[in-house]
Amino acid sequence: MSTANKLIAFSFSHKNTSLKERDRLAFSAEDVAAFMAEVRLQLGSEAAVISTCNRSELYFFGPAAALTWAKVWDAICAVKFGAHDRPAPPSQPPHTFEEHEAALHLFRVAASLESIALGENQILSQLKAAHALMLEQPVKCPTLDRLFQFALRCGKEVRTETGLCAGTVSISSVAVRLAEKIFGSFAQRQILIIGAGETAEKAAGHFQGAGAEDFVVVNRSEAKGRALAEKFGGTWRGLNAIAQSCVTADVVLVATGATDFLLTTAIFKDVMKKRHHRSIFLIDISNPRNIDPALAKQSGVFLYNMDDLQSVVADNLDARRQEIPAAEQLVARFVEEWELWAQTLQVTPTIATLARYFDAIREQELERHGGQMSETERVMLEDFSRGLVKKLLHHPIMYLRSSVQEKTFKTEDLRVLRSLYKLQDFEEQPDEN
Repeated sequence: MSTANKLIAFSFSHKNTSLKERDRLAFSAEDVAAFMAEVRLQLGSEAAVISTCNRSELYFFGPAAALTWAKVWDAICAVKFGAHDRPAPPSQPPHTFEEHEAALHLFRVAASLESIALGENQILSQLKAAHALMLEQPVKCPTLDRLFQFALRCGKEVRTETGLCAGTVSISSVAVRLAEKIFGSFAQRQILIIGAGETAEKAAGHFQGAGAEDFVVVNRSEAKGRALAEKFGGTWRGLNAIAQSCVTADVVLVATGATDFLLTTAIFKDVMKKRHHRSIFLIDISNPRNIDPALAKQSGVFLYNMDDLQSVVADNLDARRQEIPAAEQLVARFVEEWELWAQTLQVTPTIATLARYFDAIREQELERHGGQMSETERVMLEDFSRGLVKKLLHHPIMYLRSSVQEKTFKTEDLRVLRSLYKLQDFEEQPDEN
């Protein structure tokens, strides 16, 4: 890549960040839009954000000197917290990846090699959503757009060409398996689903597959809530019925985009009294969390969050670990393809500048001698000079392009070429040439 711009990624995930801090770093769609605009304005960089229940990752392509974690944290604070409510940065710094390592990490994420649940499928749809959100913004990010295209292709191929993602090991399925270990059977259990998005729907499907028949769906939107409830033969209720619904439920799974706690200690003090302190199983797979962690201290309440799911995930890993080498080979291939494309970011501008330089000289000479020619002669000389320039440029252009394709490209070749024709001066003063 060019010396001016660099690919850099900062990663907060289950590997290096507590669930509490991951909640704080979660980005809404509005946050992403504002953050991309802020980064372009303040740091002169392209930006993309992946924000899921397990990770908040920030990808940049721009001036390396501007893309320090301190400056990125300033941009995050400006968007998420405001100038007068600036919190301390996360206690642990992000994992930082540059150039090759940044692309490798993203492709591993897309392949679900970095997920809590190895081989889970939901991360690919989350990556698609992050890519789509990036493309919706007025701020254009052509390099990161191409990077995410490579990542999505990589993730799809890992899923079709290996057994890494065989079966169902999404976060929602892991949550159901955890509940299944507690109850054994769901045949006589009421399942309360709070939320009606993709994660909630997948969770309901896994509960149904495990034998559950009695569903209640609580959701702010009646249309989406009713549609999900009807799909599973259940009942829809509005958000004002959360407490009432918890009184009769055996399992409560919360998967919404709300930014506040929907289930609190105050609510549950009354709920547990009405349940006569009969045990209840709560699963919070929202981002950020929607169940107050303090509920875990209440008698009869069994609360599990994203970090608790790791013990269940371990049971699924042995068979999938055997597929890791094949998946990593595919990832390595896509990284190599990306880097070949990325090298054109150096070659293509130089080719374009060289062509403009030759054409500028051609036009200068035509201007200098054009007054001595008839119109017919000028047209003939115009055609002749264009053909001559094209032939003169053919070999240097083909050399640069083939060196990228054949993996023999050297940055020194560009330096020599640019120095030979003083292309730096031409770029700085294009109107004078």
